[in-house]
Amino acid sequence: MNKKLFSVFILLTAYCLLTGGTPVLVPTDSWAATREEKIEGKNALFLSLKETIALALKNNLEISIERINPKISETEITRNESAFDYNLSLSSSLSKNRTPSASAFASPPETENEAFLIGAGIKKRSASGTNYQISLDTQRSLSNSKFQGLKPQYTTDLDISITQNLLKDFGVDVNTAQIKIANNNKDITIHQFKDRVIKILSQVQEVYWDLVFSIEDLKVKRESLKLAQDLERRIRIQVDVGTMAPIEITQAQAEVAAREEDVIVAQNKVENIEDRLKKVINIESARQTHDEGGWDLAIEPTDTPRMTTEEIKLEESIKTALESRPDYSQAKIDLKNKNIQVEYKKNQLHPSLDLVGSLKLNGISGDAEDVAFVGSVSRSVFGGDYFKSYDRVISGNYYDWRIGLSFQVPLGNRAAESSYTAAKLEIEKGLKTIKNLEHQVFVEVREAVRAIETNLKRVNATAVSRRLAEEKLSAEEKKFAVGMSTSFNVLEYQRDLIAAKTREISATIDYNKSLVNLERVRGTILDKNNIEL
Repeated sequence: MNKKLFSVFILLTAYCLLTGGTPVLVPTDSWAATREEKIEGKNALFLSLKETIALALKNNLEISIERINPKISETEITRNESAFDYNLSLSSSLSKNRTPSASAFASPPETENEAFLIGAGIKKRSASGTNYQISLDTQRSLSNSKFQGLKPQYTTDLDISITQNLLKDFGVDVNTAQIKIANNNKDITIHQFKDRVIKILSQVQEVYWDLVFSIEDLKVKRESLKLAQDLERRIRIQVDVGTMAPIEITQAQAEVAAREEDVIVAQNKVENIEDRLKKVINIESARQTHDEGGWDLAIEPTDTPRMTTEEIKLEESIKTALESRPDYSQAKIDLKNKNIQVEYKKNQLHPSLDLVGSLKLNGISGDAEDVAFVGSVSRSVFGGDYFKSYDRVISGNYYDWRIGLSFQVPLGNRAAESSYTAAKLEIEKGLKTIKNLEHQVFVEVREAVRAIETNLKRVNATAVSRRLAEEKLSAEEKKFAVGMSTSFNVLEYQRDLIAAKTREISATIDYNKSLVNLERVRGTILDKNNIEL
């Protein structure tokens, strides 16, 4: 007799001796029927495994959260591409000053100037490392000086400048490195999303089969309780007619109490696993066709475990895993990013050598006035209205151009050297990470294949064990009926049968879960369930 049963037996015996009565056990129907009442009252959700997977894929909050990350990564691509966008600038200013003049020819001696400036410009950087900038500035100025020949004076300047990187930051590959990394990061987030979905769907299937097991195990425990109750009634009859000692009924009652505890524990396990399944399918969203609260629904699985044997080739499974697993693909893309960074950091070792060129076209106009100086009168030849200054700019007669080289190098260049060294070390780290992940894939696939083979053998062995336990119990009950056995032996064989049934159910469920686990470690759950992300 096990310790739990022995303890219950002692307590019940003591109760009988102290009270002279028979302990009354709480009827199990008052609570055990709760789940059945929900199902019969249509307050239940009947789900096949395929339907459960579909609900999780649609409603699971973790999947919904992970689905956002690729969209976030797209914004990073746009942000890096914006480095090559056109940049428009506009400016406007109004100024006025009044200053004394030290010149003996100043007239008047206090100079007043007013100016109104409007400017516009546009600049852009190309992927090859060329910077373009064009600006147009026009100014209206007015002075009280008698020597200013144009009142007001209009000045227009058109500036064009180009800077071409020749060493550092030269080339399309260098300047688009961050865009390539951002695109790769988007692919990484997609693989992360796929990996998360695979894990969630694997969890969904495992919890589904756990619920199937817990429900079947509850049925076994109730069957066990019924067997103990039937034996108790038979013993009570024999005690009443005097063919059996009263102590036998106490032992039977102790066994009934112990098995009722097993039923209570099994019922609690069913409800706990139900809640886990409700969480992964987000029951509040899945209950759209039910009026009552989703968490109060009973979930009734409609699928039964399958026992179809499949030929599994280890080498082929490992090859499939290396081709399909998102985490392995993610590691390879990350290594691509590290190689891009190395090439970029290598370019940053070069000094800055830039070809610089600029062209400035200008023109002026205004209301020309006669200016008297040393007995003579002169008039500016650049008179004209405001738009005349633009005509003179376009003519190209008035210009200022320059071309040259700009060279700059940091002495020692330690920052660039350190960054380049760190980037090369990151590649070494990435290669080792991929190799370590390959070893992890080998181990996980091998363990998954072995688990399938082991669980299949367990199914066959437990089926034989259960059949033999049924035969042993049947034979012992026949012996008990003719007085050749004791209630203790019958109860012991009942316990053996219940344990054998539980082991058989457990082996069958574990076999199905091991098939799910193999699909997870191979990264093929989505293909297996015809799911496209």
